[in-house]
Amino acid sequence: MKAKCEALEETATPQLVVCGRVRATMIHTSTAVDNFYVADVKNTPSRSKDVDEETEFVQRIYGASLIRSACLLLRSPLSVVITAQTLLHRFYTKKSLTDYDVKLVATASIALACKLEEKDRKLRDVLNATRRAAQRHENKPRVVMAINTPEYEEYKSDAKNMEMVMLREFGFFAHVTPPHPFAYTLGAHLELDDDLVKRAWVLCNDSAMTALCVQYKPDVIACGCIYLAAKELGKALPSSPPWYCLVDGVTKENLEAIAETITAFHAVEKVDYKCLSGRGSEREAKQREGSARDSSADRGRRRSRSRSPSERRVRRRDSRDYDRGR
Repeated sequence: MKAKCEALEETATPQLVVCGRVRATMIHTSTAVDNFYVADVKNTPSRSKDVDEETEFVQRIYGASLIRSACLLLRSPLSVVITAQTLLHRFYTKKSLTDYDVKLVATASIALACKLEEKDRKLRDVLNATRRAAQRHENKPRVVMAINTPEYEEYKSDAKNMEMVMLREFGFFAHVTPPHPFAYTLGAHLELDDDLVKRAWVLCNDSAMTALCVQYKPDVIACGCIYLAAKELGKALPSSPPWYCLVDGVTKENLEAIAETITAFHAVEKVDYKCLSGRGSEREAKQREGSARDSSADRGRRRSRSRSPSERRVRRRDSRDYDRGR
């Protein structure tokens, strides 16, 4: 756990992110700018587009779970997962689910998070991992998207454009500070047992599945996770003075709200994808058509390769004899 904490505490330096072939953009990762928080997540752009609260909550969870599954396929570290999930939640505080498909935003979030955390992955691998994770989540058969096809090129272009849209909405300030290091440090300072710290660490992972990262600062979220972990395990925390006074700006109401949100996430039984933008369903239809064409072409190539070398040699020899006889 200590190694994970040290990896999450690394601060990224300003880096050059190349989008496309000829255009480059500087992403600012300075922690001096910290204006990513909103007071009320109930007045989001999606809510103004007639998306109810429950639907938005579930679709945010779907996008975050898609990021987690795709990063597991990519073998990306935890820092990439938390950064990508945070970027997705930040974006949907500025744009609506009806304007940008959650699958595409999740794909662009992973690509951007890999660059921010300096854990580069090829965009082709990110596209395939996200698509495979979505197929597993929706219990669909595995259909590989062939490269150098119109469907693949369109998907790749959409992901690049989506990445630029996200950067523009963030004002090119895209640094992310996860709550895990704060939970680990507080646990060591309060001399909490390992079981409670481990449970708080898991709850920090669960907090990134919700919009808590755009409501509270990471140190406040860490306090809420410790509070909920102690409540679940039935262990007492220092009360005189209150232990959460170690962190500035933390109140009992904050802890209760964070615990309530994480508990609501745990209570969600089924998370289904719901296409709220027509762009997502249109892309899926094109991909299904392209996959059907590719599979039929692959079957033809497999039949030609299934012949033994001796059969192919005989066929060529017979054809030469036939030509010579003519």
